[in-house]
Amino acid sequence: MDSVFDNTQPRLEPPFTPTVAAMIGWICRQYGARDAQIRGNSRITYEELDARSSLFARGLLARGIGKGSRIALLMPDGPDFTVAFLAAARIGAVVAPLSTLFKARELQWVLKHGDFQLLLASAHYLTNNYVERLEAAFPDLEGQRAGRLVLRDAPYLRSILIWGNCDKGWAGQGAQALSDSAAEWPDIDDTVLRNVEESVVPSDLLCIIFTSGSSADPKGVVHTHAAMLRHSWQKAHRYWTVGLDGERLIGARPHFWVADLAATLFQSLLRGICLLTPDDNSAKGVLRLIKDEGATAACGNLPWLKSLVSDATLKASGYEVFITSLECAAFAKSGADGLHFLNAERARRVPLPVQQLIDRMPRSYGMTETLAAHTSIPAETLIAPDLVGACGRPMPGVRIRIVDPATGTPVKRGEIGEIQVAGYCLMNGLYKRENADTFTPDGFYASGDLGKMDEQGYINFHSRMGEMLKVRGANVAPAEVEACLMAMPNIVRAAVVGLESPGDGITLVAGVEMEPAALFDEGEIRQALRRELSAFKIPKHIFSLAMEEFPLTASGKVRKHALSAILSAMMN
Repeated sequence: MDSVFDNTQPRLEPPFTPTVAAMIGWICRQYGARDAQIRGNSRITYEELDARSSLFARGLLARGIGKGSRIALLMPDGPDFTVAFLAAARIGAVVAPLSTLFKARELQWVLKHGDFQLLLASAHYLTNNYVERLEAAFPDLEGQRAGRLVLRDAPYLRSILIWGNCDKGWAGQGAQALSDSAAEWPDIDDTVLRNVEESVVPSDLLCIIFTSGSSADPKGVVHTHAAMLRHSWQKAHRYWTVGLDGERLIGARPHFWVADLAATLFQSLLRGICLLTPDDNSAKGVLRLIKDEGATAACGNLPWLKSLVSDATLKASGYEVFITSLECAAFAKSGADGLHFLNAERARRVPLPVQQLIDRMPRSYGMTETLAAHTSIPAETLIAPDLVGACGRPMPGVRIRIVDPATGTPVKRGEIGEIQVAGYCLMNGLYKRENADTFTPDGFYASGDLGKMDEQGYINFHSRMGEMLKVRGANVAPAEVEACLMAMPNIVRAAVVGLESPGDGITLVAGVEMEPAALFDEGEIRQALRRELSAFKIPKHIFSLAMEEFPLTASGKVRKHALSAILSAMMN
């Protein structure tokens, strides 16, 4: 049987036309006065999301922004980001959330490449001063007037609005500027706004999501309203372990990353969840949100969740953290009669686990081009013991095939080939690239990932094409070794690289991050690997690294080239 799977099961459809404007109307009616998002002293309800994004939308229209206008958004997570994104999207503008980690060169490149007409930005975030960074990116901002910009290195960019303190003549005053524009054009009223929103259709472009660009300039991945709303709805209602009534969810990932924008922010909005943004991701910050804001669950990467499970601060306060999927966890509190989930609804649906079977939890496979995960198994189910490590099957509406990279012909099931994907959640295309250069003639996207499909249609990710290492004449996939390391209870992060050794060819070397209270024992780790892997797949050297020593991209991936230099230095 060929490695082709087309999931024709009925796809879960939202009960509204899949556009952002229709979504806002629906969530406002459904959830009204509920808290929608909180960050520090900034908080907003679902009704206020509608009202404030409506006002800003009218301000944007007054400034000549409309369907197809391109708006860049440089803000940290929180109500300001969400209001700005929804305001632009509800009138048909194409919104691009930019990495808050971008340096001046990256900002210059992306603002030019994206042909953006308007930038909405925070003045600063953490140690980042974006006003200074923009002036470093565009020296000719000096002396220019707000709303009348002419920049050599971003020729379409006409206006920059800044949220926060900024006294630069080239910058408009953020929220106030949009409110003033709406007031100055009273004819652009709610009736005009409704007519504009009705002109936005599911096939219209919604957003450009830029990849991290760790080894090259970022790609601009373009998605439609239909893809975002349909995929977020289906995942929120079929594949999410934290989408329960009354959930108050700590979101630890940045909105500019697809795994947060689609799989946390939009899914939270669609489920009526209150999304809580911590000031930092420390256990103390989590504990504060539990006590002060009634947090019931968390969403983030697995190493962070595992660190919360073993954290002494939380345990000393009587709280337990139970991992419910590889990106979600639920909080419980100990009492006289035992442990109780903080969300009572969860207790009726999920038995309090005796132990966390992380190896049996649903894995998923996805990418920015498919709005994050597009394979998995339904929430609150465990994968069969003989399928541990599999990434589930394609979700309804998704087609996957595994092909020979050289010929494009589907391989037999169980054979490794390149993963190709098509379906309702696939991107509209890459910005400034022809679709003929992006998709196969029959509409599939070649992922550049190697994997295999079993007889039941389950997908197993193997490695990135080109990542395969030749060790003593045999092929080794770093991802396979990393998975075995990550399955060990005291390891929260692992990365494997191949280093050139004179006379020996490629030598496997690993870096691991241990749980805070765990002792690093290289011999013990190697012994555990010997029980799982062939001898040639076991790293010759394993080093313990602190969390901050891992070089990461903006999306949290390990930069292997930089890690190789670090581990090479440790060997010498």
